[in-house]
Amino acid sequence: MSPTILVTGATGAQGSGVVKQLLAQNIAVHAFVRDPTSPASLALQTAGAILFKGDYDDVPSITAAIQGCTGVFLNTFPSFTDPDGEGHQAENFITAAHATGTVTTFIASTVMRPTEEQLAAVGTQYPFVSYYYKQKKGVEDRVKNAGFKYHTILQPGFLMYNFIAPTTMYHFPDYPTTHIMKAHWGPDFEIELFDPADVGKFALAAFLDPGSFNGETLYLVNESLTTDQVAVKISKATGIEIGTGFYSEEETKAVLDAGTFPTAQSQRFFDGHRAEPKGKHLEKYGIEMGTLDGYLVREKNAFLKTLGVGKED
Repeated sequence: MSPTILVTGATGAQGSGVVKQLLAQNIAVHAFVRDPTSPASLALQTAGAILFKGDYDDVPSITAAIQGCTGVFLNTFPSFTDPDGEGHQAENFITAAHATGTVTTFIASTVMRPTEEQLAAVGTQYPFVSYYYKQKKGVEDRVKNAGFKYHTILQPGFLMYNFIAPTTMYHFPDYPTTHIMKAHWGPDFEIELFDPADVGKFALAAFLDPGSFNGETLYLVNESLTTDQVAVKISKATGIEIGTGFYSEEETKAVLDAGTFPTAQSQRFFDGHRAEPKGKHLEKYGIEMGTLDGYLVREKNAFLKTLGVGKED
């Protein structure tokens, strides 16, 4: 049976990258989208993907989209009403995939996350961190135990689209207007970066050679840079001077106590639980990965628009 892959979140940065890589290899794609009339969806259709409308809680639409597929790329969405919402989303796709009798490879993209020991240590100090990452773990556990012939977990690091709108509002909300990237981690903290388009490269490799990636959990990070180093690169690429700032302990405590900026919890947690530098662990796969410099060239207009000086599309 010729390969056909269901790609969820197909219009997003990760999903669209997966679709692009698969189509470039003449692999048939079922693109799972919320709005098949959107420009992003129509662009996928023009490129050769078959569109399927649905959402992650709509089992009939999932079942229809997955018919005839040999593989699934799953990227779930956080739920802020159900503590196991992402796990339930994963269950819907796993159940539908098993029902087809044709799906042999299941790949889930989750997120950079703490180790089991770190997650256990979160306790009540960082409730958002605990809530968010336990949902991702719920997805991973279900995929690992689903019984597919092949499965792979991808854990992207800090995806570079977090420096452009609209996603940057969750990390550096004042930076688009002040041009100052202010963080709750320290100046020497290194952000583990990854080009979102490269998620598609690793997904393609796993679909083409599932045996080599079976059972693997790959932490996707290519370069680690401090906030100052990131600011210098954005400044050079855009011609706009980007500054940096770091909240004091008192300022951070006030934000955490107010509970108005949950991402502050993540920044503080990772600053206090720094991981060993990674990147070379991926070299064995022979996949060329992008750098922030390259991403800045490719997405220059998006950066300019984020900073209030770019042209509208």
